Amino acid sequence: MNFTTPTYQPSAQSQSRFDASPFGTPQGIPETSAANMNSTPPVAANADGTGVFGRLAQGDVIPEKTFESVAGKLLLLVVMVLMCIGVLVVYSSGAGWGVRNFKDSEYFLWRQVLYALGGTVVIFAVGSTDYKLLRKFSKVILIVSAALLMLLLMMKAAGLIHGAARWIGYGRFRFQASDMAKVALIIHLAHLIAEKQNHIKDLNRAYYPMITIVMVIVGLVAFEPNFSTASVIALIAFVMMFVGRVSLKHIGVTALAVLPMAAAFAIAAPYRMARLLTFAGKGSESGDYQITQALLGLGNGGVFGLGPGASKQRELFLPASYNDFIFAVVGEEYGFIGATVILLLFLAVILCGISVAKNSQDDFGRNLAFGITASLGIYAFINAGVACHLLPTTGLAMPFISFGGSAALFNSIGVGLLLSISREKKREEKRKAKAAKKQAERAALKIFEVAEPIIATDANADKARQPTAAKTESMEESDTAWLEKLYGKSGSRAKGNEQPFL
Repeated sequence: MNFTTPTYQPSAQSQSRFDASPFGTPQGIPETSAANMNSTPPVAANADGTGVFGRLAQGDVIPEKTFESVAGKLLLLVVMVLMCIGVLVVYSSGAGWGVRNFKDSEYFLWRQVLYALGGTVVIFAVGSTDYKLLRKFSKVILIVSAALLMLLLMMKAAGLIHGAARWIGYGRFRFQASDMAKVALIIHLAHLIAEKQNHIKDLNRAYYPMITIVMVIVGLVAFEPNFSTASVIALIAFVMMFVGRVSLKHIGVTALAVLPMAAAFAIAAPYRMARLLTFAGKGSESGDYQITQALLGLGNGGVFGLGPGASKQRELFLPASYNDFIFAVVGEEYGFIGATVILLLFLAVILCGISVAKNSQDDFGRNLAFGITASLGIYAFINAGVACHLLPTTGLAMPFISFGGSAALFNSIGVGLLLSISREKKREEKRKAKAAKKQAERAALKIFEVAEPIIATDANADKARQPTAAKTESMEESDTAWLEKLYGKSGSRAKGNEQPFL
């Protein structure tokens, strides 16, 4: 016997009810799927690509390959290498100063290790969050940063702070307010450039609001006083506005107006004037001492260096050898090759940052990535330029190499934001996949809601056509009675009256 699997075939009445359903064809499901729901699975229907399932089949909703930023991974690797180098160089350059000031040759070592580990945690924590959240709070972050700067200036005016008013905090948790202001300005300026992109060339609607905020932050930092950091913050802001397509005429006019005021401010303080004279070769012997020792260290290193821990200048000859002039110790111990490797690593950081910015998914991410990259690159090459006597002494640290927790914290925040921007495309694809899955579930639910009453109606009709148990028993009794009447109660034919049964 041959058995065939029965398939559901809706009756004409049921089919007409389905066609006239007030739901119509469920949204997101091709009409061919609704008409042939008994034979063709919805996922394979509508191969021309219209509808969710067709797009899923073609890979438009969920791409075949998930994007992962190579630039982000390479950036993380380079930064980790720089942190490790920083720990080694800080230990080598700061051992003598640790013994002299704190009676512990490893004083700077373990603190730098702690800063590196903390920075790594910050990088991964910030990198795993969505950088777009900062856009909502950029103004609040900037206001808080400006308030801290003003608080320091008021404390200095009240006589609570003597000297430069740069550090704020309590106990061991202290940081430079200018570092926070720099990051806050980069975030808010990236937001403003993205928000005003449609009229970015307009002087009143775009440029004036941006340059006003920049000048306020730069002015507050300069009056700490911290002229070098204020100058670098202004440079970073101009780089961001240039990349953000702000009018070059507006930037140029502002630069021409600001440069004379900056020059006057620079020569107003005796120590800044002494630095400028030293750079010009007309400084005093005491003013030339630090840069002279740095150049001696670079010269001693030669091509291959004296070897790790073999620096002579670190032995209390070179002040701030573990911070502002750490590049001189790198050149002395690892030579021209080692110093070049450090610069190439920072060049790799810049290239990775530019790649992240170019591949960002929105203008805010693009501007933010350019600003952070400019900050890291400018600080690194200014520090190296000062040690090589190519720039006046500034006191700017080299990111991830120089000793310091405040700079390590905010530089790590910047790198974490770059990683977050590089992962945005992957997060966007996950959001699209999740949305497509929810849409498919809703569409399948609508099909089930429409088809369920139709299937139930046809099932009831089939059940009505089938004979009941009582009716079947009555029919069997009637057949038995007819056979008894024809053949007798015995149910067999009489003898001699056998006739063929036709």
